[in-house]
Amino acid sequence: MKIYDRNGWVNWGYFCNLPRAFIMTVGARGVGKTYGLLKYLIENGKPFIYLRRLQAQLDISGSETGNPFRKLNADLCRDIRPVKNKNMIEFRDGGKEGELIALGSALSTVATVRGFDFSGYDYIVFDECVPMAGERPIKNEFDAFLNFYETVNRNRELEGKSPVLCLMLGNANQLLNPYFTGWKFTKTALKMLAGKQMIYTSPDRTRTMVLLTDSPISKKKAETSLYKNASSGFLNMAIDNAFRTDATKIHSEPLAEYRHIVSVGDIGIYRHKSEKKYYVSSITDSPHYDDYGISLKQFQTDYLLLREIYMGQKLMIFESYENEILFREYLKLN
Repeated sequence: MKIYDRNGWVNWGYFCNLPRAFIMTVGARGVGKTYGLLKYLIENGKPFIYLRRLQAQLDISGSETGNPFRKLNADLCRDIRPVKNKNMIEFRDGGKEGELIALGSALSTVATVRGFDFSGYDYIVFDECVPMAGERPIKNEFDAFLNFYETVNRNRELEGKSPVLCLMLGNANQLLNPYFTGWKFTKTALKMLAGKQMIYTSPDRTRTMVLLTDSPISKKKAETSLYKNASSGFLNMAIDNAFRTDATKIHSEPLAEYRHIVSVGDIGIYRHKSEKKYYVSSITDSPHYDDYGISLKQFQTDYLLLREIYMGQKLMIFESYENEILFREYLKLN
């Protein structure tokens, strides 16, 4: 299994030939995720759907400076230009009448593409699928994504055909994102990071998750001028990984000594019956908040005091490092 090619870039020839419906690849910036994948599909004559989260992002892709094929045009001597078509964008080689290379769409306007015929597309490239901090959320984003995939895939598998391969590309900036949450992948990702595992395939073999944690390109970039002079926070996001590895008090406590306060997602938060300390466990109880959408926002509002307890008073004990990461993510402390 070769995750990287001989030059250290992501080996898309390997991943594009896996019999999967979804391959989510998360890693540092500039390791050959988008450029390498688009190059592979173009050179192999594979028309694809180019998907972005927000219509505003897609609109930028439709500009001359934001064209995702701009560098590829120069490197491959092509002339792939964006041509607007209502809320979508056609990327054609040679302009309006040229060969259709890709069709651009946005997840935030997914309702506008229902009924559209996507039968000529066997690949979806979902670029920058992990939202950046502060980026506008999409209501029920994971469900919207699955609905879009269903629109494209339709009944192919019932007809004996292979499913559309959706290749999802994300920078490592948020462990708690709609896709890790939707597929219950957060804990698995943490275990992979701890064990230096880079590839995980779901038991039903429909999904493969790739964490590019040992990129040869990232190591080379760390020696360039920008990153030598960057802050550690920027380095963690752009080069190393946004998934933090520091921890505080990690050890198991007898739950009988604690009283349940609240649960959110996969963790339960407890207060000691006689001492001024708190415990975060994987055992949940009621009241319980979901780890997404309005429910998570309500938890963050109702239990704002937990941020102060964690940040200032150092009274939190965690059953495991995974639970501390989830606690941080749920309260937006990362």
